[in-house]
Amino acid sequence: MKKYTPRQGDIVLVTFDPRLGHEQKGRRPGLIVSNAEYHKRTNNIALICPITNTISNLPIHVKLKNTETTGEIMCEQILCVDLSVRKVEFIEYISDDILDEAIDLICSFIE
Repeated sequence: MKKYTPRQGDIVLVTFDPRLGHEQKGRRPGLIVSNAEYHKRTNNIALICPITNTISNLPIHVKLKNTETTGEIMCEQILCVDLSVRKVEFIEYISDDILDEAIDLICSFIE
């Protein structure tokens, strides 16, 4: 089986367990927001935002458009994930405008 190479903007199926409290858990889609340089320097760890089908229209979520995956990107729940142990599967790639919106929102949380 070919090893998955993560790319910024990939929607992947990933197991988020174990989680606590209000964190998203279970096997669900997520958006990889980290770039190739980050993956290289961290030995295949990725920053991933879970995707939920519960539409809340919160200003901290980005709604998916023009994708087979439905829902909202939960930018406030960004997580470091070791891709070698979380059974990550590629689903699809999102458009640059949705990716840019998600990254801009995440950056606004820490600026």
